[in-house]
Amino acid sequence: MTPKKVILFTCNWNAYSGLESAGAERLAFPDGVYPLKATCLGQINPGSILKAFEKGVDGVLMLGCPPGQCHYEFGVRRAEEVYEQAKELVKILGYKDSQLRLDWIAAGEGQNLVDKVNDFVVRLNGKKD
Repeated sequence: MTPKKVILFTCNWNAYSGLESAGAERLAFPDGVYPLKATCLGQINPGSILKAFEKGVDGVLMLGCPPGQCHYEFGVRRAEEVYEQAKELVKILGYKDSQLRLDWIAAGEGQNLVDKVNDFVVRLNGKKD
């Protein structure tokens, strides 16, 4: 089976800390997952997500700080707004809901990050509801 191409947007804080922890623990996620660090998920715009699909990715996973842990007051709320806007647009363009996901991760949770990435890729492959 061909590996899925996935863009993993992480915030600079908790989610990226989880990515670093996963690396330090030598935890792996599937080939074809490309992490992109943003200062805050709230600073990503729907166009960036659409551009990823335009360039041929199979899915976009956005991982950010959990509510109440964001380093910026607007981050979680804005990330949710961006996600909802992008979700509507990708649906109009013919993509499935399962190809775009927003989730939260606490700092240093390497195993949790890897689990979330693996679950996302499994769902893209149609092996889980």
